[in-house]
Amino acid sequence: MFDPALAAAAHGHITQVDTFTDLYRAHYEAHTTVAETFRDFTLGLGVAEACDGEIVAFDGKAWRVPADGYPVSAEPSLGLPFAVVAQGGMPIDTPVPPGSTMDDITTLVADVVTAGDLAQPTEHLVAAVRIDGVFTDVVLRSEHRQEPPYPPLPDVLSREVRFEFPAWEGTLVGFRFPDAQDGVVIPGLHLHGLSSDRNSGGHCHTFTVAHAILTVWLEDVVVTLPHEGLAEQVRARLGDNGV
Repeated sequence: MFDPALAAAAHGHITQVDTFTDLYRAHYEAHTTVAETFRDFTLGLGVAEACDGEIVAFDGKAWRVPADGYPVSAEPSLGLPFAVVAQGGMPIDTPVPPGSTMDDITTLVADVVTAGDLAQPTEHLVAAVRIDGVFTDVVLRSEHRQEPPYPPLPDVLSREVRFEFPAWEGTLVGFRFPDAQDGVVIPGLHLHGLSSDRNSGGHCHTFTVAHAILTVWLEDVVVTLPHEGLAEQVRARLGDNGV
């Protein structure tokens, strides 16, 4: 079972660059770089400038997965219009039951978080997530580089490139944000993946666990709004009303 004392001590920190609404509205210009964002980080994800592929970062390295599906090292100078990065915190590990789906993982993350704070409503969960293991029925995606004038994100994703794997081994990283549809964060569980052989990756649509370990970090959140040129920050802490 989960140790509530351990969970209570496990808080780390998430920084998100820009809002999901800005990305949705085709603001694909860079607001930060890989070097600026992924410093002393635990894990992270993002989108490359001009929507030129998905970013996945862990174990001290950031990767870009372009539309051909083959990951490449993300250069330090690479621009990012949107990124989320976790720092610090104490990891809480738990095995994942075989046959678990993405929905099951969302529930399992909720169990970890509420074990540390029984007053924390699951709809306000904020957590960084990593899953290492072997999976079946995996569907990943990326998208083609866009050119100005940029189309809205739904138009880009209508032409996304999907990669399907009956069997896949690797690491999925991401975040479980509040379910509220406020346009600031991407609600629910959002994961990007990278295979163990570094030959595939991308945004994760679906998977089924063969065997895996789930690691969760409980987090505070700061969302910076560079597109608006504001000093304002949107803050959320576990126990508040979410972001």
